[in-house]
Amino acid sequence: MIEIVLYYTVRIFEIVLVVNILLSWFVHSTPNMAVRNIYLLTSQIVDPLLDPIRRFLRPYMGGMPFDISPIVLWMLLGVLSRLVGSLG
Repeated sequence: MIEIVLYYTVRIFEIVLVVNILLSWFVHSTPNMAVRNIYLLTSQIVDPLLDPIRRFLRPYMGGMPFDISPIVLWMLLGVLSRLVGSLG
């Protein structure tokens, strides 16, 4: 039972991460406050996990103009999802 709850929690977090990634492309160019508010909400959820990854990657990123921490987090969540799924 607990593995099912953990599995779906990870899957929902992946969806929130994807929404955050997509909205990050549009949030600065839209006057739509709903988009901005959803982005702020998803950022509050995913940033606590993204910030340590960003700190770890910063020395290795050099002058790269984009943030790959969401990709790293997505891969880690995929591994976690598979591990939790294999428990059940």
